[in-house]
Amino acid sequence: MGYRAATMRMIAADAGVDAALINYFFGSKQELFGEVFALRANPAVLIGDQLDGPIDKLPRRLMTLLLDTWENPENRQTLLAIAQAGGEPEGSALTRGFVEEVLAGPFTQRLRAERVPHDDADRCSALLVTQLVGVIYARYVLAVDVVARMPKQQFLDGFVPALSAVLDQALHRRGNPAD
Repeated sequence: MGYRAATMRMIAADAGVDAALINYFFGSKQELFGEVFALRANPAVLIGDQLDGPIDKLPRRLMTLLLDTWENPENRQTLLAIAQAGGEPEGSALTRGFVEEVLAGPFTQRLRAERVPHDDADRCSALLVTQLVGVIYARYVLAVDVVARMPKQQFLDGFVPALSAVLDQALHRRGNPAD
């Protein structure tokens, strides 16, 4: 069962407890996920905080958050375990659901608030998330030599324009849905 398909009731039933108990202690599926994997901060909250600022600065905020989170030694082992679990059949479904719901979903909502057409918002969000996940795998999981050794600021300055290009294309289509 994947992240998206799992409900709090299903999780409670599997654990043999009342759903209200899980809701009381964890509040949401995202918080439960964070607790299970011993994440120091709720990814949904961290990302949500970044989405509130100016849209044109969003790529740098997201990439800075990603690098800061992954480069914090207290997070590294847990995050690596989650990323590596994504390669297993059950882990893949769980990770995919998390990426789609917790990462891409809020991006899509923000773009729609910017009057980006529905399909363009979905496409842009998917591309942004693909780039972020690619950074995680190249820099931290696979530790591709040049990418892994590159200083944080140099990596930010080199990669943010790629994220910005995807976002700029979607924002441009706000007024040109027939393009």
